[in-house]
Amino acid sequence: MRAPRLLGLLILALFVAVAAVSAQPGLPPGVKLPTVIKPGGGPGMPQVKPAPPPVKTPPTGQPAPGGKDSGTPGGGTGSSTGTPGFPGGGGAGAVEGPGKKKDPGNWPKEINGKTPEMIVKEMRTNSDPAAREAAVRTLPLFGPKGRAEGADDLVEVMNRDQDWNVRLAAVSVAPTVLYALADAPDTPLAQGLTAIVNLMVSENMNARYDAVNAIAAFGPYARNAQPKAISTLTTRAREFGSWQMRRAAAAALGAVGQGYPQGEPGKRVDPDSGAVTALLDVLKGDNCAAVRREAVNSLILMGPVASGQQKKWRSDLDFVIGKEKDKSVLLWTRVCVLRNDPGGVEKNKSHLDEVAKVLEAIEPGGRVEACQALALLGEEAKSKLQKLLDVIQNKDEKELVVA
Repeated sequence: MRAPRLLGLLILALFVAVAAVSAQPGLPPGVKLPTVIKPGGGPGMPQVKPAPPPVKTPPTGQPAPGGKDSGTPGGGTGSSTGTPGFPGGGGAGAVEGPGKKKDPGNWPKEINGKTPEMIVKEMRTNSDPAAREAAVRTLPLFGPKGRAEGADDLVEVMNRDQDWNVRLAAVSVAPTVLYALADAPDTPLAQGLTAIVNLMVSENMNARYDAVNAIAAFGPYARNAQPKAISTLTTRAREFGSWQMRRAAAAALGAVGQGYPQGEPGKRVDPDSGAVTALLDVLKGDNCAAVRREAVNSLILMGPVASGQQKKWRSDLDFVIGKEKDKSVLLWTRVCVLRNDPGGVEKNKSHLDEVAKVLEAIEPGGRVEACQALALLGEEAKSKLQKLLDVIQNKDEKELVVA
C-alpha cells in the first residue's frame, strides 16, 4: 500500500474515533469499515475535536512564544485568552494579547552584539534607512525587554520616519511588540492602534494594505479599543481598484469583528453587526471569487450572529447559494449555514448532502475542499463517513485527496 493511502487510513481512524462512542455504538448505519480500522481505535486513541473555522492568515509580525496562530482553510484557527473586557484576537494571524503577565523566558540579551537599547537607538537615529528597518525587525526578538525599551519609539517610527519601508516594517511588527508582548493595555498600545487605523486611510496604497493586515492580528481587541476600526475596514473592503485590498479587508473584518467568549462559561459577545453586514455585502456583490471566498471564510470564523441579525444573515446566504457560480464559494457558503445556523446540521441536511456530493467532483481540488469541509463539521457530519471511506479505498483517487 502506498504511503499516502496508509496516511489516509490513519487519519480516518481518528475520524472514526470521534464518530464511535465505544466499540460499535454511534457509527452511522451502513458504514463499512476497512479491515485495518477498528471502531474506537483501541486504548489510548486520542480524541479529536471538530476543527475551528477556516481562515487565511495575513502576513503579520513575528508571533510571540505561546501565542496562537491561525491555520489555513480546512485547518484550525488560533484563539487567545485574556482578562474579561480585553479579548485576545482569535482570528487571522491573531496572537495572545494583553491581560496576562508575559513569561520573560529565555529571550536573548544581545543579537549580533547589540543590546535592546542599542537596537532602539539605531532604529531612531541611524542615517541609513535599511539599517533602521533592520533594527525595527530585530526589536521583537528581544521579547518583553524589547517592548519595555522600544514600544514608544516604535510608535514614533510608525508615525514619523521619513522612509515608507521603515514605517511599514514598524507596522508589521506592531502586533507582536505592542499587543502580544503587553501585560496590560497601555499608552503605546493605544497610540499604535491609532496609528494603524490612520494608515488604513493613507494615500499610500502599500500603507493601507499593510495596516489592514496588521490590524487583523489584534482580533476583537481592535474594535473595542478603536471604534473606527470596523467602519474603516468596511471602506477598504469596497476599494474598487484592488481586489487584494478587498480580500485582506474581508479577512480582517472576520478577525476583528468575530464573536468571543466572555465571563462565565456559556456567555459570549456576539459578532459585530457592522462587520457581519459588510461581509454579507461583499459575499453577495464582489466581482472577484477570491474576495467572496475570503468573505465567507470570515463569516464562518465569526460564529453565530446575534438573534436580531439571524434572519437577514440567513436570507443573504440563501441568496448567495441560489446564484453563486464559483464552486468553492458555494461549498463554503453551505458550510457557513451548517456551522452557524441555529438549526445546525439537523435542520439543514440538504446542505450537508450537497457538501458530500462534492466528493465526486471532477476537480481534485474540489474533492480536497469537500474533505476539509466535512472535517470542519466534525461529528455533525458523521452520516457521510462512508463516503470518505469510499474515497480512501478508491485505487484511482489522487494521492492528495486520499491523504
